[in-house]
Amino acid sequence: MARRRRESSVFTLSFIDVMAGGFGAVVIMYLIINHATETSEEVDNRTLRAESRLLDYQLDTNRESLSYLRDLVGNLSIRIADVNRTIDEKVEELEIKEEEVEEIEKQSLDQTDTLEELIKELEEIEQEVESLARAERAEEGQTTIEIRGEGDRQYLTGLYMGGEHILIAMDVSSSMLDDTIVNVLRRRNMSAERQRNAPKWQRAIRTVAWLTANIPLQSRFQVALYNNDSKFVVNDGNWIDASDGETVRSIFVELETVLPREGTNLKGLFDLAATLHPLPDNLFLIADSLPTMDSPTTNRTTITGRERLNLFYQAVRILPGGIPVNVLMFPLEGDPLAPISYWNLAHITGGTMISPSADWP
Repeated sequence: MARRRRESSVFTLSFIDVMAGGFGAVVIMYLIINHATETSEEVDNRTLRAESRLLDYQLDTNRESLSYLRDLVGNLSIRIADVNRTIDEKVEELEIKEEEVEEIEKQSLDQTDTLEELIKELEEIEQEVESLARAERAEEGQTTIEIRGEGDRQYLTGLYMGGEHILIAMDVSSSMLDDTIVNVLRRRNMSAERQRNAPKWQRAIRTVAWLTANIPLQSRFQVALYNNDSKFVVNDGNWIDASDGETVRSIFVELETVLPREGTNLKGLFDLAATLHPLPDNLFLIADSLPTMDSPTTNRTTITGRERLNLFYQAVRILPGGIPVNVLMFPLEGDPLAPISYWNLAHITGGTMISPSADWP
């Protein structure tokens, strides 16, 4: 019997094959999707850790900054407290200074109010003293040294030359170089020879010579120089006999070597006068301005007129009592309180103040 041929078809795959192929496709898709997810999570975790570390670093840095700022605020608070205390102290000092200034101004006004009375009284005293001086010179008939001049330029009205112990004190500060501040500054930079030949300085030396020449021969005297410091010209502070011509001449030899220097310390002069024994019973003071210092050295470069007036009153307080002060004033430009102050000093001590003409002696 003839065999029947089986027919073939392209649709011969079984159901199991189909299922296996589909399952394989699903597994492959799962693997692909799961791997991508793990990679994404790993990247995200690395980013988060980096951000976390950055935040931790910023937190630590901010904590350190906060601690530093707290310390800074504390230090500033302490400094502010110190500054406030300093301000309070300065305010108290300022109030004290203002009270002192008011007192000085009050004294100045009192002196101004009585100036006319003092002038009248001074004129009467000058007339009386002139008469006494003329009578004394007529009795003595001679002087310690000879002074040569031009006739009537050798007078000095109203100045009493008597006394057993006479002190002549001359200001040798820089201001004695000239009558104006501008010229004083100019002459300070000149040669020593031109400074010694300055007209005002030569007048001062001639004034010392005139006073020395008119001291009574039975008197004793001494010559002192003062600027920032004070000293006697010769004889180490011992009194000199007016009749000792050799010692008198040595004074002027020493004066030829002196140059006006430094500031004016009137307190130092009065301290020096207090060392003399016995104390002077007549003082001739050659001055041109108020003092600028109260000790041999100072760090100050400027000083006001009120401060100079205060230094003057401090010096007057230590002047030994009972010494008449005769002031020969060579006024300096820019120091208007000086003439009034020295006038008052001469008045309260029983002395005389005179401002000689420019051609005297």
